[in-house]
Amino acid sequence: MDDLIEVLVKESKPDFTTGQYKVVLKDKKSDLVLSIWVGYFEGNSIAFALEDNFSPRPMTHDLIKNILKDLGARIQRIIITDLKDNTFYAAIGLVLDDGEILVDSRPSDAIAVAIRCNVPILVSRNLAAKMSDELDEIFDRMEPEDTFH
Repeated sequence: MDDLIEVLVKESKPDFTTGQYKVVLKDKKSDLVLSIWVGYFEGNSIAFALEDNFSPRPMTHDLIKNILKDLGARIQRIIITDLKDNTFYAAIGLVLDDGEILVDSRPSDAIAVAIRCNVPILVSRNLAAKMSDELDEIFDRMEPEDTFH
């Protein structure tokens, strides 16, 4: 667990230029902020859960929570594990009688379920560093090279 940091979902807001949602994650112990972009429906589901809204009938992520509960499994944690070719990867840690199994997931689905189940969301330190480095590069490109007075 030393190579993982726990993050909180600060917000899930639509980005109207891309048609996606920007999900902002913040390290619980520092000022580190990480962002990922997710699909419209998943981002909306995350925002819905953050606002403690509930629909009269189970939505997809509520259904997953209900199925696991009815099967006697529980989610222990989710881990955002990697970024390859602009695609994030995650795993859902399910606890069954004989221990934890990690199930491959899109981060957006994992986050939406984690919020509903009130479980920790973890990010590998290597991925957090990679994401921070990419943000630094973006900000460096935005910074003017010369200042004129």
